[in-house]
Amino acid sequence: MKHEIRVVNYPGSLDELAREIGSMRYDAVFSFLQYLGDDLMRQAESDRAKGRVILANKLELTAQEIYQARDQMNSAWNICKKHMK
Repeated sequence: MKHEIRVVNYPGSLDELAREIGSMRYDAVFSFLQYLGDDLMRQAESDRAKGRVILANKLELTAQEIYQARDQMNSAWNICKKHMK
């Protein structure tokens, strides 16, 4: 797998992408973080199967941190959703 340094089909910079994601409704950001964490876990499993244990451990730790961020975003959404139309 080739790891890109940009999002292939997104014309903006990574800074712009972060701002776009940050501007989404919090339940959508929650979902994005879930998908990102899941993908990093998938990569960790793949690297572990290839014997790359240290890399797999780092990816799993990163995914766990993203899941914590996801949970905090869910809390933010629960505060805000009652004010949404």
